[in-house]
Order: sequence, then structure tokens, then C-alpha cells
Amino acid sequence: MLIKLLIELPVVSADSCLVMVRRFPTRYNPTRDGLTEEVYLGLHRPGTTVEVKNMLFAYVASYKLDEKTGKYLINYYEPQEYYIAIACVENNKTVFKWGRIVEVYPRSIIHTETIKVSEKENKLNMLEHVAAQGVEEVSSGVSSNPFVCDIQQTEYTEYPYVKRVGYCITWVRGPRIYSIDGLWVSFKIYYYPRPSAIYLEAFEDYDVKPYYSWLRPESQVQWKSAGKKLTPSTITWQTSYLTGNYSDRVYFDVKYVYEYRTGCVTMGFCYAYWLLYPANVGYVTRSAEEPSLPNEVMPYTPPPPPPYAREGRPGSGEIGFLHNQVVETDVVHVSTTITVTLKGVFSVSLTFDFYRAGRDDNQYATPTLPIYSTRYFWRWYLDNNPVTYEVLFAPRQV
Repeated sequence: MLIKLLIELPVVSADSCLVMVRRFPTRYNPTRDGLTEEVYLGLHRPGTTVEVKNMLFAYVASYKLDEKTGKYLINYYEPQEYYIAIACVENNKTVFKWGRIVEVYPRSIIHTETIKVSEKENKLNMLEHVAAQGVEEVSSGVSSNPFVCDIQQTEYTEYPYVKRVGYCITWVRGPRIYSIDGLWVSFKIYYYPRPSAIYLEAFEDYDVKPYYSWLRPESQVQWKSAGKKLTPSTITWQTSYLTGNYSDRVYFDVKYVYEYRTGCVTMGFCYAYWLLYPANVGYVTRSAEEPSLPNEVMPYTPPPPPPYAREGRPGSGEIGFLHNQVVETDVVHVSTTITVTLKGVFSVSLTFDFYRAGRDDNQYATPTLPIYSTRYFWRWYLDNNPVTYEVLFAPRQV
């Protein structure tokens, strides 16, 4: 399939803009090294539209018959995620900078996606702009803080350009689960037949300078949110059951990948980019199961069921969250403050978001809530929104 990205550059006072597009690996379109791969790198005038073409293997999961033509039509192509970074320079000074992860859902064998970047989206001076705190001083021993992501280096090269790759694993706060007397509730992720997937926040930075100027060193990364990133599970796992009038917090064990690279283009500019993005979920737990986590078990008083509540009866089953749907909102459900460290390079505290977004399609599913009940009950999604991934319960009299 052919994906065409039409990137509308902002109308800003600048000499030129360096545009970078990198694609994340997917299940059916992996990359050579399992990291992002360069799709495009070029210099353009502000206010112009840049067309980027990406030819990929068309994974076809299912067909449907067009009754008018009698032809079979493909109704699913594998979605792709791209990191798009833009830096506009005037008089050798960066005056506009923007970076974001864009998820593309191809609708046909040739799909066009338009990305509009306005002048108001400049991330040079936003409050979320976070600079690393110099060189980290690492103490010996194991940290008692569960919200630390210590990047372990897996690759480093200096010639012809610098490249550093690593990963870290950390706990990320997720939804709460609720129970009542006579009801047992758990939280489950799947690997087979379709991985469960959630959306977690990624971070980025991008620096552009002329040939004769120095790029910011790796230690001077200035992290900014890159938006949400699809994060699939690599295992089938569920938490222990919660029962009684209580609620508890679910935590995801998440692997984050770190990429740092530099390079130059023939138009006279050099660049550096930093990426920190969630790659997968290892397993899930309740706060009461993991001693290193803060215990977030709380009493739960069932509220009156709303008009849209559904009936439940004695027995066992699983509650899903989406059914053949994709929800793409950027609404944050819950956040976790985590210290990210790269030994000898930087240490910084970042706020990692868990989003009210999800996918249930041919490739991915949402987590589920396995339940077992000895009573009749009411159930409904928090805020009547399935991608809160929270289900409230109340007793039901028969």
C-alpha cells in the first residue's frame, strides 16, 4: 500500500524548515532493527505543503463484497504510526519547532493523510517544555522508588554520526477496578489471538543547526510530549481478583525505548532528535499485589446506577471495552510522574499519561475485566465512556 502524508508547514517568518518523518515498526511492517526508520528528511520553505510517500506491505485481514459491482473490497489495512518533526530556522536561529506522533488508518490501497501544523503549535516556549537536569549522579544499590526508568544502553556509535539506543522498564499508572460484596473482579491483557493495546504518552526533542554550528549535546535534551503511542501487550496476564466494597489501581509494566541520533543533510543543516516511547506492556498488577507500589486500595461505596447501567447476574464472564471501534481522543485519564535517567548523561522527571483511547480491530483488542459473581448487580462504564477502562458496580435486587 502507498501512504501519502501531506504536511502543511506553518506560515512563519523563517528562511527554511527541516522536516523529518520516521515510521515506527508494526506487526506486519517491522523495521530492520526494531526501531524507527527514516521515511523522509528534507528542507522546505515555510507555508508550503510537503508530500511524503511511504510504500508498505498491505496486510489484508478481511474482505467485503460490494453488491453494486460484484467485486471484493478490502476493509482493513494495517494502521501505521509516524514521528513527524519540524524545525524552522531564520538567520541560523530556530524560531519554530514541532514534533508529534501521527497515527494513520489507511482506507484504501493508496491513502492520503493531511497533517496541518499551525503557527500556534510552536513548542519552543511551551510550559510543558522540560530540560534534563545535567549529568546524573547514580548511587549504588537498588532504588526504593518504583517510578524510576533507568535507561540501559544497547547500542552506541559515534561515526559518522552519533547514535545511542537503550530501553528502560517502569510502572505506569492505569485505571481502577471496583468490586462489591458477592462480586470478584480482575483486569486482564492478552497476547493471543490479538494483543491487548493501550495508549501511553511518548516524548521527543529535535534540534537543527547549520553545518558550522554546534548541536545541543545529548545531555541538554529538552523533553516535550509527542502525544499518545499505541502500546501492545506481549503476554496474556491478569491481576488477582478484588472482592468486597473496594477499589484498587491497576499498574502496567511498560518497556520504553530511547533513541538518540544525529546527522546532516546536503542542504547545509545538521540535526539531532531524541525519542522516548512505550514499546510494549509486559504484564499488569494491582497495587495491593506489588510491594514496591503504593497501596491504593480504597473503600468503595456503590453509587445509584445511572439509566444506562446494564444488568448482571450470577456466573462468570469478561467485560470488554470496545467492539470493532477505534477511539482516538487525546484526553488524559490518569498520569504518573517518573524519573528517567541515562547514566552519566541526564536525569529528569516527566509526567507519563495514560489516555482515554483504544482500538478493537483485526489486529488489536482492548484489555478486559474477568468477573465472577454470586449475586445480581448493575454495571456501567465510568462517565459512560468505555475507554476509561473502568466499570462501576452496584447491587441489584431481584
